[in-house]
Amino acid sequence: SFPYTWDDVALVEEAVGVDGGGGVMAENMPWTQFDDEKKKRLIKLICKVQGKTIKEEKEVQDYKITISDIKLLAEKVLGIEVITENIKF
Repeated sequence: SFPYTWDDVALVEEAVGVDGGGGVMAENMPWTQFDDEKKKRLIKLICKVQGKTIKEEKEVQDYKITISDIKLLAEKVLGIEVITENIKF
């Protein structure tokens, strides 16, 4: 069974830039433009994929989303490999 919802898939696609909105630098990646609510959903999904849980709202706000997190989501949720060039992990 697939443990993710269609909303999860759509969120990851948007974060990865499947619609052509990918950035060149880490600061320009699509997820950096997400509003707070969408960032919270993305962080919770990252934690779910990593087998972690967030118990406090404060932890969500302190969590820094990395390219490695988005790459992991793309692989686990979308089943695709994200290829990056000249980006440090």
